[in-house]
Amino acid sequence: MSDKNITLGRLDAALKRLESGSPNRVKANGKITLNKINNEAGLGHSYIHKFTDFVKDEANPRIKTYNEKLSELINNGHVVKSDGVELSEVDKLKAELKKEKILKKKYRKERDDAVICKKELDGLNVSLMFRLYELQNESRVNTVVSLASRRDL
Repeated sequence: MSDKNITLGRLDAALKRLESGSPNRVKANGKITLNKINNEAGLGHSYIHKFTDFVKDEANPRIKTYNEKLSELINNGHVVKSDGVELSEVDKLKAELKKEKILKKKYRKERDDAVICKKELDGLNVSLMFRLYELQNESRVNTVVSLASRRDL
């Protein structure tokens, strides 16, 4: 085999290890990049860019799908393995933080809605109490009945 085929094999193996979440030379957390594949394969600085066919046809589509799945899991707040994408500890913490932020936002909105509802109910209660007071005053004035004394009988 030629040196080019050996290097392509190393790059492909490095990409597979990164996708499976078990790299040997780089950290398993985060998104996959061409530089990460290059370092995992043990190649020199930016050596992967000499293999334009591999980068364009094989690496970029696989990187894109992996990173999209990873971003979707993190944005949705999932902390479990899904579709072959396993989250690292850092990614799990990011997902949990995102989930907490979503819940806090939801709870704040519910709290604000409850405060507005309470203010409206208090206003309605005050207006009803005032109307009751007015009606009681009207009934006292209009229904005053004079009682005849015993002397008049």
